Amino acid sequence: MTSAHQTQSTTESTENDATPAGATDDGSTPESELFAELPPSAKLVHFVLDRDDERTQTQLVEETALSARTVRTALGRLEEAGLVNESICLRDARKRVYSLTDDGASAGDATEVEANA
Repeated sequence: MTSAHQTQSTTESTENDATPAGATDDGSTPESELFAELPPSAKLVHFVLDRDDERTQTQLVEETALSARTVRTALGRLEEAGLVNESICLRDARKRVYSLTDDGASAGDATEVEANA
């Protein structure tokens, strides 16, 4: 019975923390942490975009060997994190072109530095 009480008090103490781990002073999460929380498929798509600048979804499917659905989901996660931009393809208005935002480029640089350290 004591362990149930200890669990409850531990839960209450974590809920009362004002600032989440890794958050900045203004309460936002740094890009490198947003990137770290992404699934491996999104990181792979990010890597290809970092290397090749702009790609359509079809090109990303071919280069990553991921399914179209997985690439679409990865792009959605990257867009939600503010790491990828979507624009209309000038050659074919039915297609979209994806590229990294400034934050997306810096998030990849930050993780590269951490990996080399």
